[in-house]
Amino acid sequence: MTGSNFGIPRPISTGVPAEQPVLLTHAASTFLDAHARIVAASKVIKAKIDKRETRMVAVPGLIALATLLYCVFHGYIVSGFILAAIVGFGALCLAGMVSAVIGKPTDPTPAQLIAIGVEEVKRFVPLMNRGRYQWVRRDYDFVGVFPDTGFIYYFGPTTRWQHLLMAGRQTVRQVRVNITTKTSQTSTSTTEHGRRYAVAPTRNVAVLSKGKSTTTHQTSTTTHTSHVLEIQYQAEQGAAPAWLSVNFGEDGRLAEDWRLMIAQTAGLT
Repeated sequence: MTGSNFGIPRPISTGVPAEQPVLLTHAASTFLDAHARIVAASKVIKAKIDKRETRMVAVPGLIALATLLYCVFHGYIVSGFILAAIVGFGALCLAGMVSAVIGKPTDPTPAQLIAIGVEEVKRFVPLMNRGRYQWVRRDYDFVGVFPDTGFIYYFGPTTRWQHLLMAGRQTVRQVRVNITTKTSQTSTSTTEHGRRYAVAPTRNVAVLSKGKSTTTHQTSTTTHTSHVLEIQYQAEQGAAPAWLSVNFGEDGRLAEDWRLMIAQTAGLT
């Protein structure tokens, strides 16, 4: 998912202290409180979903076990195992149909986390007073540029939901798009049997013809390409460099656009 915004706040502040080219600012308390509530609610929802899925498997298993014990108690050991398997399978199918009718509970918290993140970025970015700005959202990550004053911006889980503002020419060392491709294959086989004829030499003897069987093999290949924008920055000379990664999914063109904008803002081109 993508979201973007741009603007021209006034007035413009043109620099940061030379000894502090990287600024980390805490998010607003309203965002932090809302984030904590949503995360807590997400854990509750996930626990309920896990509990429901466990019951969907456990209940048919208990029914099959009860059937087996009943049959064994009455001396039907072999038939008891067969009947327990049939009953358990039937109960499992019934549970699956009930689950399909009811539907799997949806977790609204991811959308809520994105919504409060967007509002926090909209609130914070204009307050920086760094001139024209533009930012983009990919899932929970926000990255932006201030082209007039050469600043790079990030907000998201990598910085533990703190606003990161970097003087691009002093801190950004390289920007690249890392492309990864994952390929998965699924194979299916279908066998069709032709008609078989019976030949009866006598009234009590019949011979079946061999017939013809045709097996068809099909293989489907699915390829997923992911474009990850990677920004290497260094707070000061000699310090250990760090990386920011923003996943643009299959949108390689947008990832390249932002690589170019960040590189230009940081003076790398």
